[in-house]
Amino acid sequence: MVSLSAMVSGPFNFRTYVRKPQVLLRFASWVFSIIVFGCLTSARSELRGICPLGRDTNACNYGIAIGVIAFLVLMGLLFVDAIIDRLIDLNMKKRIILADLGFTALWTLLWFIGFCYMTNRWANTSKVGFNLLPGVTTNVNSALAFTFFSVLSWGALIFFGVRQYRESQNSNAQQQPGYDNYPNVGGTSGQVPQPPNLQTYQEPFHQQPPPATEEVKKAEEPPPYVPPNY
Repeated sequence: MVSLSAMVSGPFNFRTYVRKPQVLLRFASWVFSIIVFGCLTSARSELRGICPLGRDTNACNYGIAIGVIAFLVLMGLLFVDAIIDRLIDLNMKKRIILADLGFTALWTLLWFIGFCYMTNRWANTSKVGFNLLPGVTTNVNSALAFTFFSVLSWGALIFFGVRQYRESQNSNAQQQPGYDNYPNVGGTSGQVPQPPNLQTYQEPFHQQPPPATEEVKKAEEPPPYVPPNY
């Protein structure tokens, strides 16, 4: 199993980490999720298990569920933000950014649906019996307000996630090997660059025989023809 120290490079800078817009938005969204599911749970407890949103148990369960899941996932994403810029494996970094972007887009939609759903149920709820329990009204209003704030914060996270994905794409393109990184052997522009250490082919050397002299030529000539005497 590969350790975390082998997957990252460079030291961790806390000051740079806390100044990231994504970290600030995630922390704000983390706090909003605590307020949402905390207020809904408290309001239902004051009514002894009855959901104050028009007695619709599904409305309370929906708000509490998306709040708790967002709370847990955001803790993991805050840890990911601490190491994402120091990851050595660029393919893993790309997959993490895409997974983060997909989850962020999904949860933005779920927060928006939850805000519309719970606001509609609360608007159709009679407030007659809540005069004796002012804490219920305060908790419900707080849950609805911070549900709306969650829609905004998670929507802003989509923007920064897309920008982070584009930056990772650019860094991948810059590190791709190609002939553009080779030096221009020709020395002039417009010529096709060649890879380094390219050896040119040379014809093998064949030693030519020395030119023949006159004596050698005479020795090699056949003797003259002598006719026979009868």
